[in-house]
Amino acid sequence: MTSSLPRTESTREDAPLAGVRVLDCSRVLAGPYCTVLLSFLGAEVVKVEDFRGDEGRQWPPHRDGMGASFLALNANKTSIAVDLKAPEGAAIVRDLATTADVLVENFKTGDMERFGLGFDDVAPLNPRLVYTSISAFGRRGPKAKEPGYEALVQAYSGVMAITGDADGGPVRCGASFLDLATGTMSALATVTALFRREATGRGGKAETSLLGTAMGMMCNQMSNFYQHGAQPRRLGTAHNQVVPYQVFRTRDGYVFIAAGNQNLYRRLCRAIGREELAEDPRFESNPARVANREACIGAISAAIAGHDTKPLMAALREQGVPFSRVNEYANLVEDGQLDALGVIESGRGDAYPDFRIPGLPFHLSEHDRGRPVDAPRIGQHTREILAGLGYEPARVDRLLAEDIVREP
Repeated sequence: MTSSLPRTESTREDAPLAGVRVLDCSRVLAGPYCTVLLSFLGAEVVKVEDFRGDEGRQWPPHRDGMGASFLALNANKTSIAVDLKAPEGAAIVRDLATTADVLVENFKTGDMERFGLGFDDVAPLNPRLVYTSISAFGRRGPKAKEPGYEALVQAYSGVMAITGDADGGPVRCGASFLDLATGTMSALATVTALFRREATGRGGKAETSLLGTAMGMMCNQMSNFYQHGAQPRRLGTAHNQVVPYQVFRTRDGYVFIAAGNQNLYRRLCRAIGREELAEDPRFESNPARVANREACIGAISAAIAGHDTKPLMAALREQGVPFSRVNEYANLVEDGQLDALGVIESGRGDAYPDFRIPGLPFHLSEHDRGRPVDAPRIGQHTREILAGLGYEPARVDRLLAEDIVREP
């Protein structure tokens, strides 16, 4: 791998991960999100793809052959197209691993070992390598070799069982939060291993899984289950432990209201013109309201249904009650808060000349991230990457002619 292929302005010398080289052998969501986060922190990322390319390339909508989803998950990267089933193709990836700081993979359990690219295969070649392995169910246990996807793990983990309306069936969470949270956990694990390497001089293996992430995301519910045997029930937008804390329908829309303590509950009652509800002994505390959920929510819902959305929001704001209109994306991006927060990046590319994508979900002082650049075409940088390994032009030509590697 070579440092002569900067893909983003953030790969300047003062970026937090400047000089860190990442070999991205992952596809679709969790792995690519991990590596794109590392790229936003200044790491160089080389994406290894087979000749069909990352399955995420097929997700519409597209423009000029580039999917908008793929762009968001693979900006700033270079791409080499390699036949991993060919011994010489796997050898190329091993060569890349010898000069990398990080390798990220999310193949089905056993596949990387079958290619000769498992941790035990590459660690002896580069003891400083951090090998981050992402899976659905983990790399050990009875389900280690089973395929897994976001919704499948939502079902298996119990996330789906607690999501949906009270009188309906289980529902998949609209955002692929397990994949993306696992990508975030993977980036954290990777950076932690890099930090440890500074003290020990050795890399090591980091393992993450969608199932492990699901347990972390449900830490309060799982603790309630382990300690009390409590199984949460589906409540739509409501909360099992706090009332009122859910979406309410107005005359012309929907508003989420979070009256998380007694003071806020009293303020809510004033805002909706039902101050007597604050004095009702059934609703005198949050535990009381949880026990009398239907009566409390029924009374509040009936009151809110008589309000238009904008006047209601004004009244809630005046009383200091936390709330939000239920936004669609158009409302969200026009509000100005995302721009003020700095979590949306403006980049440049070919298919999308001036694109906008979510960037780092956090802010670091003294870190000017620069502008991201286009996600690569399949094998777009094959020649440059092999040249960076010291491969002679004639050897690269032979590899291309023998279909071990490919260019666009």
